[in-house]
Amino acid sequence: MRSYRSFLAALMLVAAAACASAPEPAIPFADRIAAAKAAGNPYQEDAALTQLLADPQLKPEQRAEALYQRASLRRLAGDNRRGAVADFEAMLALAPDHPRAGQAEIELDLARSDLEALEPRLNYMLTLPQWFDVSWALGERDVPARRYHRAGLSPNEEQTQKLKDAGYICGAEGEGGPVQGAGESRAWLEGLTWCSPLPQPVEIGAGAADPGS
Repeated sequence: MRSYRSFLAALMLVAAAACASAPEPAIPFADRIAAAKAAGNPYQEDAALTQLLADPQLKPEQRAEALYQRASLRRLAGDNRRGAVADFEAMLALAPDHPRAGQAEIELDLARSDLEALEPRLNYMLTLPQWFDVSWALGERDVPARRYHRAGLSPNEEQTQKLKDAGYICGAEGEGGPVQGAGESRAWLEGLTWCSPLPQPVEIGAGAADPGS
C-alpha cells in the first residue's frame, strides 16, 4: 500500500509539473483582430493593428487580413491616405487571392484618387487650418501638431478632437502649455493643454501661409 501511495504521489507531481509547464493556448486570430478594432478611437485602433502586424508569427493570410483592416481604417476615419495606399498595395502583393482582394482593389483606387486630389494642395498658399486638414488627411501627425503649437493659434473644434484622440492634447495635466491661442476664447479649448513640450518647431514653408492669415 505504501508503494502504491508513493507511486500515486509521484504521478500527481509529474502531472502538476506538466500542467505548470504547458504553454497557454494561443489567442485565435479572429479574437486578436476584434480586440484591435475595439481599441478605442481610430488612432488607437491604428496603433493596435500596427502592433498586431509586428507579430512575426502571423501567417500570410492573417497578415493580409490585418493589412486590409488597417488600410480600410486609414482610408476613412484613420486619416492616413498615404498609409492606406501602402497597406492596400502590400496586402494585394502578399495575398492576391485573398477573399477581400476585390474590395481592396476598389478601396485602393479610391485612396489613390484621394491622394491625387490632396497632394497638389500642399503646394497652395493655405492658411494654417487649411494646411492642417490636408496634411493630417495624408497621414502627417507631429508636424501639424508642432505648427499649431508654435503659431499660438487655436485649432477648430474638429481639429482639437483629432489632436486629443491622437494624444497631442490633454486635460489640465499637460506640460506643453494651454491650447487656447490668440484671439477670443474658444469654449471647446477650456482647460486643455498640449500633452508635453513638443519637439522643436519646424519652419513654415511654401506649403502653408503665415499662420496668422
